[in-house]
Amino acid sequence: MRGAMQVKTGNIPIEIMIAGAMLIAMFAFSAIFGLPIVYPTGSRAAEVGIHYIFPLLGVGLMGLIIAVAGDRDVAVKFHLATPCYAAVLFAHFNIKLWIPHINSANYDALYWQTDVWAGPLVAGSIAIRESMLWLIPFEANFYMISFVALFYCSFLYHAIKTPDHFGKLMVAVLLLQSLGTFAYLIAPAIGPFVYEDGINPMVTAGQHTMLEFYRGSITHGPDWIAENGGAHFTAGLAAMPSLHSAGAFLFFLFAWHHAKILVPLYALLLLFILVTAVASRWHYLIDVPAGTALAWVSFRLANRLTRRKDASEDVSRTIDREIALT
Repeated sequence: MRGAMQVKTGNIPIEIMIAGAMLIAMFAFSAIFGLPIVYPTGSRAAEVGIHYIFPLLGVGLMGLIIAVAGDRDVAVKFHLATPCYAAVLFAHFNIKLWIPHINSANYDALYWQTDVWAGPLVAGSIAIRESMLWLIPFEANFYMISFVALFYCSFLYHAIKTPDHFGKLMVAVLLLQSLGTFAYLIAPAIGPFVYEDGINPMVTAGQHTMLEFYRGSITHGPDWIAENGGAHFTAGLAAMPSLHSAGAFLFFLFAWHHAKILVPLYALLLLFILVTAVASRWHYLIDVPAGTALAWVSFRLANRLTRRKDASEDVSRTIDREIALT
């Protein structure tokens, strides 16, 4: 009996380990660099154009649907992973606000030069986005809405239709958000909008608001972040890699492997997000393949971790049965 207890107490869910690692990293950065941990205080995520209540309502509704239409194990996994994802996002946005204080290097000039070299591809992205205006106008904010739709649709589909892969999806998303946070710190950049405006005037206005916060943070330091960070919780600037591109590609990968029926729709949404990321000048062209590479790594790592976890649980159940028979 004692042996079984030891196996179970060491069997910490992967989701909790990832969230715990992110929170430890956040507290470590805060202590080492003297940076304040801030909490969102605004009623609206002004920089991305979405009211905070909508993602919360969406998660709540998704949890209800999964509890009713999904099986019990999937519902348990979802309700375990939801607070873990909230913790990861909390650490993510704090660290994103701190980027210039953790790593003061800036690689915008280098990335801008790659855009200059690949000028036809950048121009092509802009042309493709402009060709969609009759269907998707700028004010639709479809860049963010399409990403959120991929998020909700993927979780609901895999929870109900492919429950065996749902846990892997949760782990992959947590890994992507966490690894992406640290990737921001390797070779940080603000974004190409510092050199030229994108094609969407609404996005451009938001970008310059975020740039003002960024400059205020550098000029006035941690005390200024503590005073203003809550109202601009999502205002951290980080171009490399593109996490929206990464997320869209990750959901596409899961559709490709486990939900073929979603592939045509996801391919269109993925194309839109990749093109718009460049055309709106949120991202340099090189940020996009960096993001998709991060998605691929997260997908493969989640495969390996969940496979190992499942094997460990099988061993634990076998030991429990053997102990029960003795």
